[in-house]
This record gives sequence, structure tokens and C-alpha cells, in this order.
Amino acid sequence: MQLMAWSDQFVTGLETVDTQHHALVNLVNAAAPHLAQVGDGAVRAAGPFLDKLFQYATTHFRDEEQLMREAQLAPEYVDQHQRTHVAFVDEVKLMQRQAELEGTVSGSELLRFLANWLTFHILFEDKKMAAQMRAIRSGVSPAQALADVARNEGAPQAVHTAALIDLFTLLTERNRKLVQANESVRAAQEELAAANRMLETRVQQRTAELAATNVALEQERQALVVSMSRLEQTQGQLLQSEKMAAVGQLAAGVAHEINNPIGFVSSNLSSLSSYLQKLFDLIQVYEQQIAAPSEAIQAARTQADIDFLREDIPSLLQESSDGLSRVQRIVSGLRDFSHVDDGQWRGADLNETLEAALNMVWNEIKYKAEVVKELSPLPEVECIAAQLNQVFVNLLLNAAQAIEVKGVITLRSREQGESVLIEISDTGVGMSAEVQKRIFEPFYTTKAVGKGTGLGLSICWEIMQRHQARIEVKSAPGEGTTFTLLLPRVHP
Repeated sequence: MQLMAWSDQFVTGLETVDTQHHALVNLVNAAAPHLAQVGDGAVRAAGPFLDKLFQYATTHFRDEEQLMREAQLAPEYVDQHQRTHVAFVDEVKLMQRQAELEGTVSGSELLRFLANWLTFHILFEDKKMAAQMRAIRSGVSPAQALADVARNEGAPQAVHTAALIDLFTLLTERNRKLVQANESVRAAQEELAAANRMLETRVQQRTAELAATNVALEQERQALVVSMSRLEQTQGQLLQSEKMAAVGQLAAGVAHEINNPIGFVSSNLSSLSSYLQKLFDLIQVYEQQIAAPSEAIQAARTQADIDFLREDIPSLLQESSDGLSRVQRIVSGLRDFSHVDDGQWRGADLNETLEAALNMVWNEIKYKAEVVKELSPLPEVECIAAQLNQVFVNLLLNAAQAIEVKGVITLRSREQGESVLIEISDTGVGMSAEVQKRIFEPFYTTKAVGKGTGLGLSICWEIMQRHQARIEVKSAPGEGTTFTLLLPRVHP
């Protein structure tokens, strides 16, 4: 199900704005099949979708308002445009509260609201904003640019009006409970006013008391909002910890089940190699003792190709042993991951964590890049190793994806004062300065639509902030990229 189809009609000519609009249309289309369901499915889908919508609005509106300030648009227009942003954010927050506390958000109403708002905002407000910016760049004053845009409005005005009417209708339906409550309050206020008209002094006293009470209630409300925000963050962290704990338990079980057969297969290969060597030694003694072997023996020897077997069997056994060693390293990485995935802070060797991450993504790297390791011995770092493992995995995958044909990925580590430094470098396509400024923003990606979520590096940034560590990037187009991580040895 595709709610909206992106077309040239939506293009404003502002690269940042158009990219974000396109991302929002994709986000809405991806959620539309779930929100359009009848019953609990749409209610369950509404909450996560509204969270993504709020994150998008925060980033998109900030960027739009920054563009308007830089272009020096007319203040009255900037104020009016910002009010549309505030109205949208307020409505999303209201729906978030309804989805969380009441579970009454309608998926079809939500899709209708978004379709109307997108039509209004893109075709009217953002087109109007882009037209003013173009006029100002051509030398027109901000006031004249605003006047020209207002004078040239045509067909989009009709679309805007219809969408706006539908939007306000939806808002009226959604807020009917609030209207009924306000009517009851107004009726009570009228009765109170009628009773208190003869007691003016009493009214003044009560008003002062109520004002003081309202101040106290507002303070309590603000404190409650802060507490609820902290509770939401804590719940999210607990949910993530539970997910990671489940993954850790699965990894521990798999490592345990695989480790036992690996042990006896490895032992059997070693014994088999010893037994075969003894057999070949015995055959050699027989050949030395029999001066003139019979034709039957010669034929059997030729058929068995003893010389070839003597050369090939040790090679086969060595390859099998190397394969088992590779499996053992992977199992060891799984076991280490399961031990540290309880969300607890403890000492860890980041060289081992980096090696475990490399093992996990080796299949994605081995055909595209040679891995060069310049790892120095490191002291233990107090950290949540599973989270740093996630950072290393994301950076290694990004490095491999940045290499178009064949290249080199270099891993470096060293102690630096009271910190530990990790570097992951690649010889890939590199990034421009403009891209580097935005790579840690949520939902920002340079990949094609459907190829990336734009969340990988923002998650890395969040994990590094949680460790009170630094993550820096150095890159240039055609010269590759280096990510540098600097982590304190002791968590503050």
C-alpha cells in the first residue's frame, strides 16, 4: 500500500528540504499498511510510528528554520511558518499521549492527518519559502519577495485551502472531549461569577488563592513531565537491555553446543594425523624391505597413488584444522559477547572486543578488503563491551560498504594517557565536508532509498556519549575515511 507517490510536484529546489521530505514520504508509505489495518494492529503500529515522526519533525523543522534565518526571509513570514511547525509538533505530541495513555489513536485518522498536512506544508508553505529564497538570491528584498509570492499564488492556494479545512475538521473531531470539558468548566465559571458578583472582595481573595494554587500546580505538572520523560528513557533502556540479554543467552547456548563437538573433532583430527603418519612410515619400511615387489603390489600401489596421498592427506588435515580454528574463534567471540551482554560496566580488552566484531562481520569484508592490524597491547577499559562491539560492527560494515571494488581496512589501537585510542580506517570513496557535518544525525544517510536507515552512526554516537568518550571522523572524497574513538580507561 502506497499512500503518497513522490513526484516533481513536491520538489522545492532546496536539497536538504527535498531529501527530508522524500524520507518522510517513504516513512509514511512504509507505515501505511500497518496503520490502515482495522483493530489492534493499527493501535500497536501508531506508537512507534509517532515516535519516528516526532524525531523527524525535530530535525526537519530545525533545518528549515535555520535555512530561513540564513536566507533572511521576512520576519513576519518566518514567524507564521514557525507557527505551522509548532502546530504540527503539538498535534503529534497530543497523539503520542493518546497512544500511550489511552490507546485510542486511529491509524486511518493519523494517515489522513499526515496526507493533508504534507500537501499543505510542501505544496504551499515550503514552495512559498523556496520561492522567497530564490527571489532574495536574485537581489530582491525580503519584504518584496514575500509580497511577490503572495501576489503570485494560484492553483496551490485551492489545494492548501481544502487540505487546511480537512485538517481543522480532523483536529475538531479529535478534540471533542476537550471541548465538552471546557463547556462544563465555562458553565461552572458562569455560576461562580453570578454568585460572586455581590462579593467582590471575596472574589479577589479567592482569585489570589487560585492563582497561587495554579502556580503550584504548574510547577507540579512540569515536574511530572520531566519525570515521565525520564521514565520513558529508562523504559527504553530497560527494553534494549532485555533484548540484548536475550541475544546474549542465545549466543551462550550456541557457543556451548558448538564448542563440545569442536573439541572432539579437533582432537580426532590430531589423532588421525598421527595415525596416518605411522601408516605412511610403515608403508615406507615395507617398500624398503621388499626388493622386488610383485606385479599385484605394484598395481595396487599405482591404483592407490601412495605418493599423492602422502602429499595431499597432510594438506587436507591442515585445512580442516584451520577451519576448526576459525570456528573456535567465532565461538569464542559469541561466548565473550554473551558474558558481557548484561549491561554491566566491567573491565574489557578492547583489542579482543575489536577482534570479536571483526569475526562477526568477516563474511561482509573478506571479498572486498584486506584487513591490516596495528594493535598495541592495551590496559583494560571499564565499559559495556557489548555496546562497544556494536559500535565496532557498525564502523567495520560502513568501511566495507565504502570500498567499491577492492581496498584496505586498517585497525589501530594504542594507549594514550588515561585513555585508549581505537582507529578504523578504510581506502573507500570518502566523504565531503558537508556530509561529515551530518553523519551522526538520526535518519541521515547517503545511501539509496531502502538501502539504509540513517541510524547506524547516530547509535554509535549515543553509545560513545554514554561512555563519556569521543568519536571523530577524518575524510575527504577519494581519500578514504578514518574514525577515531577515544575512551577513558575508568568510567567517570
